[in-house]
This record gives sequence, structure tokens and C-alpha cells, in this order.
Amino acid sequence: MSRKPRVDPLVPTHQIDRRLAITHVSTPDNAVIDMIETAMGRQQDPRWTTKIRRQTIAYALWRHHQNQADYAWVMGGH
Repeated sequence: MSRKPRVDPLVPTHQIDRRLAITHVSTPDNAVIDMIETAMGRQQDPRWTTKIRRQTIAYALWRHHQNQADYAWVMGGH
């Protein structure tokens, strides 16, 4: 398993966790990135810097991969 990325407190980790909890584990990484970028695009907050956006995507991909690993383990792929 990969190491959880260090992220700024501005990264909405709880919202990402909730959203990815209902995203199918077979969803391609590009679709996860598109979903996160679309959500960030709606934000008008100037705190959404390039750095925060990069960290948000990194965290979302990490969470998605963790969910995939959990699913594989539960389904007997361990």
C-alpha cells in the first residue's frame, strides 16, 4: 500500500473520502481526476492555489487506490 500523502489542511479530505466511498472501485483514475477537477472548478475561493489543487488530486488518487486495495482484500485477493 502506498503512503498517505501529506496535504495542507485546506485539502477537503473528508469530502473526498465521502465522495470516493460511493465511487465504484473500478472507476479509472482519469475519471476520478476529472470528478475532483470538476468539483474544484466550481470553487471561487482564492485559497485554491495550484499547490492545493495538486495535493487534492494526489489525496483523491491515494484514497481511491486504498479503496481498491480494501475491496481486493475483502473479496479474497489478499
